Amino acid sequence: MLWRFRREILFVFGLYLCFLAINRGRVRERGFRQDEGYSEEQKINYEDLIAENKRLREILDIKADRNYLKRFAVVEVISIKPFVFPAELIIDKGDRDGLKENMAVLSKDLFLIGRISLTRETSSTVVTVFNSKSRVSVVTENTREIGVLVGGGVPYVSLKYIPADSAVQKGDKVLTSGYSDFYPRGIEIGEVVKVEKDPDSLFLNVAVKPYGCFTGIYEVLAGE
Repeated sequence: MLWRFRREILFVFGLYLCFLAINRGRVRERGFRQDEGYSEEQKINYEDLIAENKRLREILDIKADRNYLKRFAVVEVISIKPFVFPAELIIDKGDRDGLKENMAVLSKDLFLIGRISLTRETSSTVVTVFNSKSRVSVVTENTREIGVLVGGGVPYVSLKYIPADSAVQKGDKVLTSGYSDFYPRGIEIGEVVKVEKDPDSLFLNVAVKPYGCFTGIYEVLAGE
């Protein structure tokens, strides 16, 4: 009886073979796409590692040129809050690595970012100069007047207690004074961007733009 349906049987068998061939092609194509995706992911990770190594080399070269930086450790930033004009950072080293509260934290360009406010076993919290809790004793580079840099505002921070008759002006650099228990003398923080007189005050209203506390912070230096 089967010979009467041999054409139908051959037709069905042929369809089955076509189905197997098409399915195998799809599997191979899917495998190629996965391999390509994996290769692309590897490429991205490789580029990230190159960039990270370059940044670390730059920091280590800077440390080698400045003796006081030998007491500073290179640490990685693992969290930024908020991401723009950050008031707080979390770094990947803590008590186990010898970090302590109130250690200064610098950018890779040696600008002041802030200080460590809390340490844990393997991580620490950093309050930046943007933080409302931040108070930094500073000096203006040109007029050599002592003031206090106060956080809590964005995109600038306030420089307090500069006399109303001061010659401080836009573009002047602001540095740590060395009178604080937290920060070494002479660390650059930012520059004056606005100076206003207040007729009802003995002091100027001075706004400062920090150099080191913006997005793109990956590694920092922490020490004393």
